[in-house]
Amino acid sequence: MEKLLMVWVTEKQLKGDTLTQGIICEKARAIYGDLLNQTPRSSTDEASEDSFKASRGWFDNFRKRTGIHSVVRHGEAASSDVKAAEDYLKTFSELIEANGYIPQQVFNCDETGLFWKKMPNRTYITAEEKIMPGHKPMKDRLTLALCANASGDCKIKPLLAYHSENPRAFKSHKILKEKLQVMWRANPKAWVTSQFFLQRVNPVFGPLLLRNIYRKTTCPCKPFSFLTMLLLTHRTSKMTSSMS
Repeated sequence: MEKLLMVWVTEKQLKGDTLTQGIICEKARAIYGDLLNQTPRSSTDEASEDSFKASRGWFDNFRKRTGIHSVVRHGEAASSDVKAAEDYLKTFSELIEANGYIPQQVFNCDETGLFWKKMPNRTYITAEEKIMPGHKPMKDRLTLALCANASGDCKIKPLLAYHSENPRAFKSHKILKEKLQVMWRANPKAWVTSQFFLQRVNPVFGPLLLRNIYRKTTCPCKPFSFLTMLLLTHRTSKMTSSMS
C-alpha cells in the first residue's frame, strides 16, 4: 500500500499540487480499501477498511520510512514549469544565434510586487513573554517593472504602478511625478497593464535605445526596424529571468 501511495505522492509533486497530512492519510485509506476489495477473503477474515485508520502515528512512521518532509512554498518559483523553462532556453539561444544579436541588443523586462508597509513575520521578544500580541498586516502594495540589457550598460527607467494617481504625500510635499526616478502610473489594483507597458515602450524605451546603443560608435550592432519580443508565463519566467 505504501509503495502505491509513494507513486501517487510523486505524481502529485510533479504536477505541483499541494499535499497535506490530511490529504495523504485520506489517499492512504482509499488505497488500502481498494487493495482490500481486490484480495479474496474468507468469512473468518476480520480485516476490513476500518482496521486501518491512517492515524497520526502511522503518518509519522510513514514519513520517517519514506523521507518525505514538509517545506514552505515560495510563490511563483514553487509553481515553475521546469520543462517549459528548458525549452525556452533552447529557443532563446537559437533566436540569438540566427539573428546575430549581441548583449547590448538583448533586453529583459520583468515586474515585481512590493508590499512596502509589510512587517517581518518573525521577531524577538523577552524571555518573560510567551507570545507576541497580534497585529493586522499592512497590505499596501505597488508594482515595479524593471528593464535592462544583457550587457548591463543600458537600464530603462523603472515603471511604477500604484493604486493612487496623486498620493497624499505628493500633495503635502509638492512632489512632481515628472521629476521622479520612476515612470508613475496608477490603477485601482496597482497592476502593470498592457496600456502602461506600451506607454513605456514608445516614449521611454525607443528613444533611450537609439541614444545609448545605435548612436554609439563603439557598438558594432546595426539598427533594425523591428523588435523581437518573447513573452513568458509566470510558470517559466521565475526560472529564466535574470530580473527575478
